[in-house]
Amino acid sequence: MLETLLETLIFDLAAAPRSLHPVIAEASVARSAAMLADQLWPAGRPDEIGEVERFFWADAARVLGERRDPESFHLLTSLARTVGPAGRLPLQRAHLSRLRTEDEVPDWVTRIAGFRLTSAIVSEDITGDGLSVVLDYDDEQHPHTVVVFIDNNIGAIVKDVFVGPPVDRVLDAYQRGGRVTIRTVRPPTAAGIILQALGETNDYDDPPVTEDFEFFSALLVNRLTQLPERPIRPPIRPLLSPRQRDKLVDDFLDSTAGLPDDAADIVRLWIDHAVDHTVGGPLRVSAVLVELFLAHWLPRKVLADSTYFAAVPVVVKAWLAYAGDRTQLALDVVEEAVDAVDVWSPALEAAAIIDPVGERVLLDDTTSDLEDAYRALSGLGTPPQPDLQGLDKSQAATLSVLAPHAWLMAGETLGNAYAPDAFDIAERLVREAPDLLAKARLSTWPRAIVWLLAHRHRLVGPGETLTPYSLAADLASSPATLRKTAKLLTDTLILPTLT
Repeated sequence: MLETLLETLIFDLAAAPRSLHPVIAEASVARSAAMLADQLWPAGRPDEIGEVERFFWADAARVLGERRDPESFHLLTSLARTVGPAGRLPLQRAHLSRLRTEDEVPDWVTRIAGFRLTSAIVSEDITGDGLSVVLDYDDEQHPHTVVVFIDNNIGAIVKDVFVGPPVDRVLDAYQRGGRVTIRTVRPPTAAGIILQALGETNDYDDPPVTEDFEFFSALLVNRLTQLPERPIRPPIRPLLSPRQRDKLVDDFLDSTAGLPDDAADIVRLWIDHAVDHTVGGPLRVSAVLVELFLAHWLPRKVLADSTYFAAVPVVVKAWLAYAGDRTQLALDVVEEAVDAVDVWSPALEAAAIIDPVGERVLLDDTTSDLEDAYRALSGLGTPPQPDLQGLDKSQAATLSVLAPHAWLMAGETLGNAYAPDAFDIAERLVREAPDLLAKARLSTWPRAIVWLLAHRHRLVGPGETLTPYSLAADLASSPATLRKTAKLLTDTLILPTLT
């Protein structure tokens, strides 16, 4: 493992200019130490974890202390200054012992992990899409900044971390670029903003972060947790109650004439998306927010025909003008967001169902884009169209969503042969037991149908490739929920006996 750490450090240094060597060495070793912690002591009681960690770093200190090549000294120096308290003492002792015998120590090695945070600024996009926290390390020999970008459109996660030039050059670039507000903050305030955003990032199983984030995030955490002052937690973001959201809708409708009949519903969906899935509030005007709403969220959230979706661009444009006026935003920013509506409206046209349903159906956030899934699963082809005759508008809309989802999920999870059975059960559920649908979320029923089929065909159990827990994980649900919902099916529907 030490050889791997050493090779990684040598490679990382070779790819960076010499002026950045002390920062790159700190980042490389901090990342490697964090990865080791995940691999070697990720579980167990705290005292057990600490014992394993202490043993490992003590052994590493002994091995590196006995070597005489300069590269191993660079690694030992970096470890002694970045590893946490459990392993720091033996590494520091080994480092001091080798320091006495080293013929020549490069100046950059003495600067590893020796930088002091002197100031911080926050640069925020006027559209509210995100903000950058710039940490200034004003060192005479190696001045640099650590820039942290927080993406408000993805729940205020840290999306990027990178080492930048000295702060005066960063400020000059921001001021020349325009469309940002800049303020100076105290280092503890900056640390609190970043640590809260890192917490949001860690809530993702696979966060959409950059390669630089992967490399520099451990350095960032090490530096922030070693500040002399405690980080200051940002104020809790105020929640917007359903009543407040309805009031926003009413105010908008009162101030705008000539809107389509579905305007109230569309604006409420915009507000819900802006408040529940992004940061910055419902009155934020942004071309990126328009893209997210029209091209990604709304087609996955709402099942509707072309009449409904044709009203969305008109209403969203009116809302953007209204929000821009209330927030006194620059006209060019509002115009940019309005123009984005025309760019991304075709995504709604592609999502519209062919047969009118008379009302839109609200799906939940776990629903994926069916068309993308069909294209990805070429062996399944296109799902059959359910027979909607004899159903009312609500039942027809529900069946149009439920049956293809069950068909797709069964084919993807169990195999193509099981897709038709899943489709048939979904159709029988809507036709024979429509009242049952209210007892679970719409997105749970396709999963429960696949769970039921897997157990009916004895695909789950000893000697089989599927276990209840692996199947539940594949279906993005819990065994208890799937078992309970599947029982509702078997208690209500008389399913044919397997031959």
